[in-house]
Amino acid sequence: MISVEEAQRILQENSVEPRREMVGLDRACGRILCDNIVAPEPSPRYTSSAMDGFALRCDDCTIKQGDPAVLEIVGESQAGIPFDGEIPVGGTIRISTGAMLPDGADTVVRIEDTRESDNQVEILGVVSFGQDIRRSGEEFQQGDPLFTAGCRLGARELALLAAVGLHTVEVYAQPLVSLLVTGTELASPDDPEILSHQIRDSNSIMLQSAVQEAGALLRDRYHILDSFEDTREAIERASACGDDVILCSGGVSVGRHDHVKDAALAAGFSELFWKIRQKPGKPLFVCRKNDTLLFGLPGNPVSAFMCFNNYVGPVLAKLQGIGSVHRSITAKAIERVENKGKRTNFIRVLVENKPNEMAFIKEVAQQGSHMLSTIVHADGYIVLQPGETLKPGGLIEVFLF
Repeated sequence: MISVEEAQRILQENSVEPRREMVGLDRACGRILCDNIVAPEPSPRYTSSAMDGFALRCDDCTIKQGDPAVLEIVGESQAGIPFDGEIPVGGTIRISTGAMLPDGADTVVRIEDTRESDNQVEILGVVSFGQDIRRSGEEFQQGDPLFTAGCRLGARELALLAAVGLHTVEVYAQPLVSLLVTGTELASPDDPEILSHQIRDSNSIMLQSAVQEAGALLRDRYHILDSFEDTREAIERASACGDDVILCSGGVSVGRHDHVKDAALAAGFSELFWKIRQKPGKPLFVCRKNDTLLFGLPGNPVSAFMCFNNYVGPVLAKLQGIGSVHRSITAKAIERVENKGKRTNFIRVLVENKPNEMAFIKEVAQQGSHMLSTIVHADGYIVLQPGETLKPGGLIEVFLF
């Protein structure tokens, strides 16, 4: 067995460069930018009105002897239909919010500060030069930085890209994954004729969903009986498709019917490691063929999930240009938690948050690797080394699910 740290180092050394692809904005949500992006044009693109009202020259609005300025209305500028021409001295135009400011105008007066009569308008309030105008480039100028490489694109970022005319963007490609779930004893969750010696397959939907949550694409999914030939054939078929990652669930321990390791080697893969000094998830098997990594996950659902979380997830993240995949907080132990074993232990915990206080953690009572509820009801997990004890009040990093 190797240590958790050694397994992570080996995976780091065997990671491949992520692929790039150009996609439309409608396919870019959640994707990671490959390169920096600068503004191809200023924002706003042109000087416009911030209010519905009248565009005019500020010098024409001087109030004399308490009488309001009266200006002649010579036209209109509305959003999408600008005024054609220049505002004359003593003149004004109606203007809509977002409409282009015409030549000669330097100020906008809100409609509620005016009184209109025939083709004239009275200016009733005090006017300040440049009021209620959005000036071209006041948000950013052409060439200003907008995004840095590694940015995850969401609704806000995509809106800004569209606003400056960028309809495609270069992002890291989503990794391709095949899922092979082994086990003669497995029955489909919807099988009404499940036999007494069978169990319902929960790993398929769990790992498929984990792949999707990680931002990867599941290309195919197979259920394989506990047969060497069937297992080798499925691995060869998946590797021929050029997947980035092949996930196998079950069949990686030392039993007579555990065939994943031998079948992968027979299919041309080279072993990177087998068995990690950890609990749960000791029999994790990892191998490589060209640019494809194969992960032989344990069959127990909690072990499979924890191995995915700690090893597969970071690989899929790196293939998408993501530096870190784990979210963590520092929390305080309510009670004593200890690792009496000889392996690194991933202990599932509950997190209790109270306003203006540090979070507390409590160990989930049942930690069995076959008990799905231990990850469903847990908020995350802590890592304790062999012989390590966390005393009440002690601080520790909690990795959140």
